[in-house]
Amino acid sequence: MKDSKQYIALLSKSRELFMKHGVKSLTMDEIAKQMGMSKKTIYQFVDNKADLVKVTMQDFLEEERGLMEGILNKPGNSVEEMISMMEYWLQVVREFNATTLNEVQKYYPETWKMYNEYRFNFMLGLIQNNLKKGVAEGYYRDNLDTDVISKIYIMAVEILLNQDLFPTKEYTFLSIYREYLNYHLRGIVSAEGLKYIDGHNLFKS
Repeated sequence: MKDSKQYIALLSKSRELFMKHGVKSLTMDEIAKQMGMSKKTIYQFVDNKADLVKVTMQDFLEEERGLMEGILNKPGNSVEEMISMMEYWLQVVREFNATTLNEVQKYYPETWKMYNEYRFNFMLGLIQNNLKKGVAEGYYRDNLDTDVISKIYIMAVEILLNQDLFPTKEYTFLSIYREYLNYHLRGIVSAEGLKYIDGHNLFKS
């Protein structure tokens, strides 16, 4: 049943709605209405809203993992890898409501735990490997502490989501995330790596 067209459509629409509106304010009635589907049908696939949030996040992370692995399997240097990953992340956050992850952290601990396991079991290793590759290639600074930088990179999202620092009424998540990625990349590259950044339109509006 969970490979049915209805289930796939439910995951896709739920992701769109959660990313745009957050998770707390959306009711199962609203999701059902947006789907043109009865709640009874939705409950054939999930037990409750918390379950829907969890499977939607799981589906998103599995898709992202596949895309990241696809980027890493392509020929190219470390800077090209990082730029490709950043282009993907910028596309994801273009319609992203900054409160979504905050609400997941606060109200859906099982989903937040899964997200953290993904960050620290997969993304941390991915970033560490990219940094090590870049140092070996000479595109990243040779005095880079790859362990420290990769952990700062992974944890930075929680700072960017902090509503006291970056309230959504004053900042779009896209703008602050773009600025952070620019800050990160320019902070790790060598003079040689900088040649791959200058003239690239990744950080332009």
